[in-house]
Amino acid sequence: MSKEKKVPKAIKEFYDRHDKLQKLLDNTEIVHSEAFHKGLSVLRDEKGEVDYKLLDDTKNQDKFLDKLMDHYISSAVKSMGLKSKPKDALEQDIMLRRYGTFTRGELKGIIRGAKSGYKLKQHEGIRDELIKKQTSELMSLRGQHMEESDIGDILKHVKVGDYVSKDVGLQRATGLLEDYRAKGEISVGDLAGIVNTDPKKGGWGSDLYLTDKGKKAIK
Repeated sequence: MSKEKKVPKAIKEFYDRHDKLQKLLDNTEIVHSEAFHKGLSVLRDEKGEVDYKLLDDTKNQDKFLDKLMDHYISSAVKSMGLKSKPKDALEQDIMLRRYGTFTRGELKGIIRGAKSGYKLKQHEGIRDELIKKQTSELMSLRGQHMEESDIGDILKHVKVGDYVSKDVGLQRATGLLEDYRAKGEISVGDLAGIVNTDPKKGGWGSDLYLTDKGKKAIK
């Protein structure tokens, strides 16, 4: 995406927040995979090959779980700038929840239920659901510093000032900024799609917020 040379302060902060949050999400995703692979060290047979059947034994489940949790906790401590891991189990769970990973109880329940079926595919499937939820929660923070007075700058920055009214509201304007960040432009066709999409599906459901020029352009 090509950014303008002079980006208004509030918009620059939006981009900076996005980059910081995306980096956090990317690294958290990697941590999940790293944790699983470290856990495999206790699931190898005499030949050094992975044997998931070992997970049918609760003792091996606990050893496997210990390896995963050790990695989650150490990664969370490092990412959050803590000096050491919390000693209290509840405090550890709170930290892990904030970091966006499993708590010990959650992962233990999953492994107990899946046993030898808890393979990489299942682990990463659950991971993806966690990351999806975390993405939704964190990305909503990108525009919380913005004010209604920033709407004009947003519309100018995404080059739709002639087509969209300043009455569009901050939430819709921020949505346009996200579209622009992701695609590098907002075309007349994009505006038509937004206008004609039901609000429940992320659109506006109306051309109420378009200027006369915008209304004519999408016809």
